[in-house]
Amino acid sequence: MTQITLNIPDEELAFFMKLIEKFNYETVIDDFSVSKEIRDLLDQRRATSKAENFVPWNEAKKQFVFKSDK
Repeated sequence: MTQITLNIPDEELAFFMKLIEKFNYETVIDDFSVSKEIRDLLDQRRATSKAENFVPWNEAKKQFVFKSDK
């Protein structure tokens, strides 16, 4: 099996989804579990967040700093 990962610009996602609906594709979702405590915390944060404070993912991931153990 071949797996392909694509980075689709947000403004092109609707067009891309309409295009691939014409093909036979499989969606893969990695299953993972989150404790009730973490779910509750995330739900509370979503409920009290303001949309004007959101940061687009493309900008947010640029802010991550990864350190390597050397």
